[in-house]
Amino acid sequence: MKFLYYSVIFTFLLAMPVLANEWLDEFDENDLNEAWCKITWRPGDAGSATLDDGKLLINEPGDFGHMIIDGRPLVLRKTPEGDFSISVLIDTDPPAPAVDYWVGLFIIAEDGDHPTLADNFATLSFGGSNGEEKAIIGSIIDGAWNDKGHFDIPEWPVYLKLEKTGDQYTGYSKKKPTDEWAKIGDTWTHAGMAKPELLGLGFLNNWGGAPDLTVIVDYFLLEGENVIPMAVQSTDKLPSAWGHLKTL
Repeated sequence: MKFLYYSVIFTFLLAMPVLANEWLDEFDENDLNEAWCKITWRPGDAGSATLDDGKLLINEPGDFGHMIIDGRPLVLRKTPEGDFSISVLIDTDPPAPAVDYWVGLFIIAEDGDHPTLADNFATLSFGGSNGEEKAIIGSIIDGAWNDKGHFDIPEWPVYLKLEKTGDQYTGYSKKKPTDEWAKIGDTWTHAGMAKPELLGLGFLNNWGGAPDLTVIVDYFLLEGENVIPMAVQSTDKLPSAWGHLKTL
């Protein structure tokens, strides 16, 4: 009987999918992890990125559009090789509904000196015009905005995930950690950005309705076969652990 028991366990383990490596930042230190290698701001450096009570707070005074050429508030790190996904639990102050802003996740082609890093990037952002609760997916491709749609999502705080597979990008959202990820719109192609260099989060725009907007991030998770885990990995927050249980 014991032999049969162990045989079943061994067979189950062999059948398990290969899990991606993960880099999980729960923002529970005094300073940003050193992997966050670049923070960009609007002219005058009026914004701030701080850690407080296990959350990342990105504050921005506002009044700029998504086609700016002189700076965009972003907190960024290097990408791994190959395919990967990034996900967050994210909120804003003032809370939902949105007042003329889009904020969220970014995957960026080049780690250069361009002040907005705007020539090529993919984004999954949430927000909208006055009173909306929307998600937006799309890309800046060679300096031109390619809008792939606006979609209803639950009011924030909300879980967002942006997935890269080759030059294909897909957005997802969910309301609770135990929910299944719901696809946002369709997968889209960003030709020429199969090997981006930066990923992270911040502001697509904030065009005046919320002149003092703070993005509140509970955790940031990077997953992929070539991801190098954080040296000391936190284990006390539910989203990552539950994700592994559901995968199994």
